[in-house]
Amino acid sequence: MLDIVSKKASVRRSLEGNNVARTIGTSEALAAYKQAVRVWEGEISEAQARKILAKEFEVNNASASDMIRNLAQMLKGELYHRTLNLLTTRIFFDQIGSEFGVSFLLNAIKSTKAHIDYYEALENGGNRPGLKALCAEYERLLPESVYSAEDLFSQSFQKRVDASFQDIPEARQNRLKNASSVPMRRIVKTVAYSRNPDVVAERLYQANGTCDHCKKRAPFTRISGGAYLEVHHIIPLSEGGMDVLENAAALCPNCHREAHFGIHWKAFREQT
Repeated sequence: MLDIVSKKASVRRSLEGNNVARTIGTSEALAAYKQAVRVWEGEISEAQARKILAKEFEVNNASASDMIRNLAQMLKGELYHRTLNLLTTRIFFDQIGSEFGVSFLLNAIKSTKAHIDYYEALENGGNRPGLKALCAEYERLLPESVYSAEDLFSQSFQKRVDASFQDIPEARQNRLKNASSVPMRRIVKTVAYSRNPDVVAERLYQANGTCDHCKKRAPFTRISGGAYLEVHHIIPLSEGGMDVLENAAALCPNCHREAHFGIHWKAFREQT
């Protein structure tokens, strides 16, 4: 009799295995975000997204559903009921700001605040000081004029890159030795980072017009002179990557897009 009970329990555990809780870390949260966006854009169904997350990242169905559905609610600025951990919420905020812009980031903050109010009103709920602090942190990052700041910053940064590139290599390399590896974060129209222009210039200088990935020459020459390549952070800054030469690759535009949106994006990270 005990053997039968034991076998039944084993079968039950096997059937329920796909719903066993798993800690959601950076890799799982980023993967969930990517699949949730595909669901949002109608590319795949929620069921397909759950299968991908279960197979490739061992995320259980319940957690996958929570993240997929909460992402949609955040983009709409509407209440969600299931709580995400702070790391996942932060990653969602960063990615939403980067890919969808400030208006959607504001929606995400609004949605999370509504969730905090909902949770605290529950009989067995409680305070969410971590989520409150996170929302306040991102609100502080928003500038007064979100629509003009990005263009101004982009123009300014390119000028600084050009100036750094024209400098003698020794001077640029000396600055890099003393530069901070952690970029200052701020939000303009999107979530952005104040990157070090010396890293960009030095990486382009080292590449000498050849793409680090496909090994082909740059597709064209800039109006200002020099081969056109784009500097890509192998581990994205939004995932904690450092703004240093060791984390930078000079890529042609085609390879750069593939690194972000191609099905073989992992290969670009393995080049380190």
